[in-house]
Amino acid sequence: MTNPLARLWHSIEAHPWRWTAALVVPLILLPQIDLTVSGWFYLPERKMFPARSEPFYEWVRRSMPYFLFAGLGYVGVVWAAGLWLKEAIFGITGRVAAYLALTMALGPGLVVNLILKDSWGRPRPSTIREFGGENYFVPPLVLSDQCDRNCSFSSGHGALGFWPVAVALLAPPAWRPAAVAAALGFGMMVGFVRIAQGGHFLSDVVFSAIITVAIIRWLHKRMIESDQPRRQADAAAVIEK
Repeated sequence: MTNPLARLWHSIEAHPWRWTAALVVPLILLPQIDLTVSGWFYLPERKMFPARSEPFYEWVRRSMPYFLFAGLGYVGVVWAAGLWLKEAIFGITGRVAAYLALTMALGPGLVVNLILKDSWGRPRPSTIREFGGENYFVPPLVLSDQCDRNCSFSSGHGALGFWPVAVALLAPPAWRPAAVAAALGFGMMVGFVRIAQGGHFLSDVVFSAIITVAIIRWLHKRMIESDQPRRQADAAAVIEK
């Protein structure tokens, strides 16, 4: 019997636009969803999001990016060591290292942080009038001038939180569905933390997840899957010798 996680992942790969529409359309047509979800974590009598002062939530906000950057740096060191030894360590070839670096640079780096967050102008939940701030609520996908830079749309932490999907896709096929599920769960946890802190709306996290995972899947197909026939041929040639 097929693993349910495998069926889910195969469904996402087979029908990416359906899954994207299922996540995005309700948030666009019903922007009140953002206010409702953020309101679950806001205490009006104290005019604050209590999670902003919770140690674990703050640890995730402050430290999680550095752990992921360190992990990517470790990949670079292992790849360099493999070059020196003239043998790939843990299967980290130059192509794999480049794939991991590009997925982080293009998704969380270029698209989310450099393009969207500094140009979209969407104010964060903690700064709008519904939650004790001075700005007006702005629906997702609507450009605004209420924030100059490092704004709410889309979520930088959310994008980084879903980046481990790039690593999960390198797992052996038998383990890949579980690895992808764990990576998606990690991203959801990070997104939950930022929503609970009033740092982002639900739609900010959802769009970051879609952007990051789409870039990861696109690069994986072109850099990793496209190289598999050559690697299989090389392995067969070694066996024949």
